[in-house]
Amino acid sequence: MKKVRTFLKDSGRVLSVVALIIFTFCFAMFQGGFVSWFIFFTVIPFLIYSVLLSLVPLRFSQIEREVLPTHLKRGDDLLITVRFRNKTFFPLIFMTVREISHFEKQSEHGKLFFVGIKREFEWTYVIEDLQRGEYQFKGLEFIVTDFFGWTIRQKQVRAPQVFLVYPKTTDLAFSSMHMQYDQGAALSKYSIVKDTTMATGVRDYQPGDRFSWIHWKSFAKNSTLRTKEFEDRQSQQIFVCLQQNSSKLFEEAVDLTASIMKIIVKNRVDVSFATAGENRLNMPFVRTESQLEKVMQHLAVVEANGENTAATLLRGDQKELSRSVLVIVTGELTKDCKEVLMDSAKYTRAVICFVVVTKEQLKTIDAPQRTIGQSRVVYLTEDMFSQAFTEVNKP
Repeated sequence: MKKVRTFLKDSGRVLSVVALIIFTFCFAMFQGGFVSWFIFFTVIPFLIYSVLLSLVPLRFSQIEREVLPTHLKRGDDLLITVRFRNKTFFPLIFMTVREISHFEKQSEHGKLFFVGIKREFEWTYVIEDLQRGEYQFKGLEFIVTDFFGWTIRQKQVRAPQVFLVYPKTTDLAFSSMHMQYDQGAALSKYSIVKDTTMATGVRDYQPGDRFSWIHWKSFAKNSTLRTKEFEDRQSQQIFVCLQQNSSKLFEEAVDLTASIMKIIVKNRVDVSFATAGENRLNMPFVRTESQLEKVMQHLAVVEANGENTAATLLRGDQKELSRSVLVIVTGELTKDCKEVLMDSAKYTRAVICFVVVTKEQLKTIDAPQRTIGQSRVVYLTEDMFSQAFTEVNKP
């Protein structure tokens, strides 16, 4: 239907120009005299050009779009340079070129050119204060007109391009978070893991040593029970999850999540990641840069339209949680989230909940609110993100 309306509209313009040619010719014939014929011969070049413009095919090619910077974060300004080539054999007068995209202010991303016989074109524009998400350019729309706007031609050329705007990350000062032992109340920065692949010595047997650790060769020599000694390997496992069940300060919560994942992977700490939204993601291991990039791409498009991620994890069969520090990031400490923090000790070693708040909200938070059950709650404003791990380890 839209194509039919466009065809009728363009046909009406052509018929109007043809009618104007006939009218001026008839006026000159019946009126006669120098003035009448002068008007006819003055107007006729413009009318003929308009008719020809409505008939010639428009051709544009070699469309290129340069986007700078190549890695974009929330709040950045985007500099775009568009280049294309005019391959229309007919000389054009005025041409307006616009981007076809889903930007809200799409009409601003265009430029008017005086063409003539010029073939190569380029223009640059800026999109300020980009928000996190996926941005799509579909192509260019060319609008060509004659001198007086009697004929208007439109042509769209596909030139798709997609780019992501990632969360805004902050450089965090990393330090190991305190962890709770399986059933005890003492806190330790690390979980101590025995590396049983290599014995470093032997010692006297002590009650509680495993049967498999007994050094049988030593026992055969002097009938004294001796136990193998192994190297203690300090390790920390972290499970990071982003709450998607609240839209309050969600952008800031995503930024904090991205910053935490970036610094943890940089320090080679074992980390897992999960969300529970419409486009949910669950990665048991995030160790390499490529795996981190997958997480960042997910965080670039994630929305506050999901479930309580922590509750979903605890309900599921998550073996990683039993030996990990569960890090929850949210923009609002909801009732459901508080219930998770109260019951989380049954499923995981320790829980750290980062809650993003405004400066006004931070002033109203009392010390008792910083602990729920055995879970630690850390309230952070956006300018405190760099101190996230330091706040965790405060007494």
